[in-house]
Amino acid sequence: MRAPAALLALPLAAGCGIGLLLFESEQFAVRLAAAAALCALAAMACCADDRPADATSCVVLGALVAGISLGVTSARRAYHPPLLAWFESAGADAHASVTLRGTLREDAAASAAGVSLAMDVTHAGTVRASGGVRLSVAGALAIDAMREWRAGRHVRVIASLRAPIAYVNPGVPDERRSLARRGVALVGSVKSAALVDVVSRGSPIDEWSARVRAWTRSAIARSVGPWSERSAGIATAIVIGDRTGLSQEDERRLQEAGTYHVIAISGGNVAILAVLILAFLRAVRVPRKWASALTIVALLAYSRVTVAAPSVDRAIAAAVIVLIGRLIEQHGPSLNVLGVAASIALAVSPVTAFDPGFLLSFGATAAILVGVAASRASSRSNSASSRARAAPSLVRACRGLLTATIAAELALGPMTAALFGRITIAGLLLNFAAIPLMSIVQSGSLAALAASAIDPRAAFWSGSIVHGAARGLVDSARLMEVAPWLAREVAPPSWPIVVIYYAALVTAVSIPRMRRGAISVVMLSALVIVIAPQATARDGIASAPRGTLRVAFLDVGQGDATLIVLPDGRAMLVDAGGLPAAPLRDPSDAAAFDIGERVVAPALRAFGVRSLETLVLTHGDPDHIGGAPAIVRSFRPRAIWEGITVPRHAPVALMREYALARGAEWRNVQTADRIHVAGVDVIALHPPQPEWERQRVRNDDSVVLMLTYGAVSVILPGDIGREGESAVLRHVRRSRLTLLKVPHHGSATSSTWEFVRAVNPSAVIVSAGRDNRFGHPAPVVVDRYRTIGAAIFSTAADGAVIVDIDGTNALITGWGSRRSLLVGLPNGLPVGTMNTMTR
Repeated sequence: MRAPAALLALPLAAGCGIGLLLFESEQFAVRLAAAAALCALAAMACCADDRPADATSCVVLGALVAGISLGVTSARRAYHPPLLAWFESAGADAHASVTLRGTLREDAAASAAGVSLAMDVTHAGTVRASGGVRLSVAGALAIDAMREWRAGRHVRVIASLRAPIAYVNPGVPDERRSLARRGVALVGSVKSAALVDVVSRGSPIDEWSARVRAWTRSAIARSVGPWSERSAGIATAIVIGDRTGLSQEDERRLQEAGTYHVIAISGGNVAILAVLILAFLRAVRVPRKWASALTIVALLAYSRVTVAAPSVDRAIAAAVIVLIGRLIEQHGPSLNVLGVAASIALAVSPVTAFDPGFLLSFGATAAILVGVAASRASSRSNSASSRARAAPSLVRACRGLLTATIAAELALGPMTAALFGRITIAGLLLNFAAIPLMSIVQSGSLAALAASAIDPRAAFWSGSIVHGAARGLVDSARLMEVAPWLAREVAPPSWPIVVIYYAALVTAVSIPRMRRGAISVVMLSALVIVIAPQATARDGIASAPRGTLRVAFLDVGQGDATLIVLPDGRAMLVDAGGLPAAPLRDPSDAAAFDIGERVVAPALRAFGVRSLETLVLTHGDPDHIGGAPAIVRSFRPRAIWEGITVPRHAPVALMREYALARGAEWRNVQTADRIHVAGVDVIALHPPQPEWERQRVRNDDSVVLMLTYGAVSVILPGDIGREGESAVLRHVRRSRLTLLKVPHHGSATSSTWEFVRAVNPSAVIVSAGRDNRFGHPAPVVVDRYRTIGAAIFSTAADGAVIVDIDGTNALITGWGSRRSLLVGLPNGLPVGTMNTMTR
């Protein structure tokens, strides 16, 4: 077999994934490890008896069982570290200030909330409690002090801790599990840089690495920064993996274009660096073996200099394996090297099996190796092979790049759809520009770094080349603005479809006689992934019954986002969430947490929404409109409704320009505006026509909508307070059954007795964040609704709250709590009778 390491890597990866899902006891892991050892002994016995097929089966089974054992052990360490156990046992005291001691995992980085610190904790207060935290340091002193907060240094910090935010909606992954797999058990805040003390420096290697990173940032800023700060940020990202200088817009544009991979240090970057080092050493006549050995040392040193990231470690591990093979004169197939590198990565960190970067990088590399090899074999067997060999090297390079890109896209299509809800073919074209431009940025930046120590003028002119390539790299992604059809937002496909796709793809590659049928299955599966109306298998969300009005109050933390799916399938969205309580920076994340892209959009796709008829912005507060740009970008609403215009409010003004540029109709709605669509009356109860020009956003100017379907009404009041509620009551039309989203997240300044008694809802839904700093919903407000007998649901306790209305009854379901309630007029009983069902 050409790649025997694959027999180890594939079942090991599958086993790690199964183990992470099983998450059983340590004793279970020990028993599995014993079973894996028995499989290894059986494999050796089979080899001794010259039974290769049986030995292969034992190796595969042993790797699978070993992977499960590693996954179970790793899951317990990641999901339940001692620090988290301490936090849970400490209760309310853990949320107050606590002194943490530990080691900084990475250099401090500027973030939207101040300065971000990643720390491996050893002590919490006086208790030994190991685990990772990510802290946001506020205050004006933080930016100046961050240069002293370097990876490897031991610090003492006084911080307030909390559990990471979880958004409980269909289609939205558990962010807490994702952070835990990256070694972050808790997050928190530090009020001032004065509360962060550097107790001692790190090891000599850590200190040297930090100095090199700081010098690299400074040198690139001096050589590339005068031409463009944006280009300097791109160069820094490509050279040392520090993406803090990238704008969120640039990252998003590259992601949509499918060329984001070129600014993340991976196999391509490491390969270029290794080739440059080898070429230099050979040019100065260093012997071949010594050149390989010195290159290994240089790559290992480079791994310490770059910002800590699994992708860097994996790429350098693969390069080192290849160079070791050169040293001992063992030139195995590249696919075998890839299998060895994957096995090492999984053995060191089993949680890597769920890391999107691991799946994408190894999947793409394997596909490229197999695809290019198959293309070369086909060319050799072709009668025109002599002409192909005579083709110019540039043509051959383009042909090879196209083959590699097609192979990678075929391999990663379902994976990117499952992970990111998007399929793009723009990369097929843009890689022809992006990869050469990335190579120029990397080579030019290294040249500028070398020149900066000798001749600043030479470094400056090298920076001009870097700037030109970096600008071309970002501008090439503007193709998506010209041809948006090159990318498609899709629902995360069900796992059975993904399994069928990859099984057919492997069959088409490995079994020639079954190739035609397997390719047909691949194409059919791809078609299902692209045009499937919704993903029901993975998240268990079923379509609303025909003729049903569905209203889903999404869990967006301390904010609002309400999805309305009309009986004919068209969709409206009222508000789009905002910023999380503390947007914390992670090297693998984008410039900021975009709640529209990361939470609201996946939830809409899980509900089967592909486009929006209308987006309603109740008012301009960030917890209501923060996610709107991502929603406009992905779902292209035909119309956007706004209430009272605030001319000086920049976020909404920018939203208006953004939406109009994409062909959306912008409409101001006022009291008594009404539309009737699909049997549903949508009536604006507020705001009235303004008597003066607003200078700032006011809660009491919120758009208030009432949806009436048959005998049931739903009122969505935005953030109105006492003044707004008084105005709304003059226009409320009583229904036999009313459901209410509690005004202003349950604030004590809203839900007055007059409003509560007049509306008299049978059920209310509170949209508020868990443990939010405002104390929403206020206990006095909750008591008022309990007094009138209303059923109370909350996104903080129940996750997304889904209401299905057939015109007479309303079935209310909490997605996270699995609590269901049927309210209405069953069997002709009086209004207010409730049937409760718990599932």
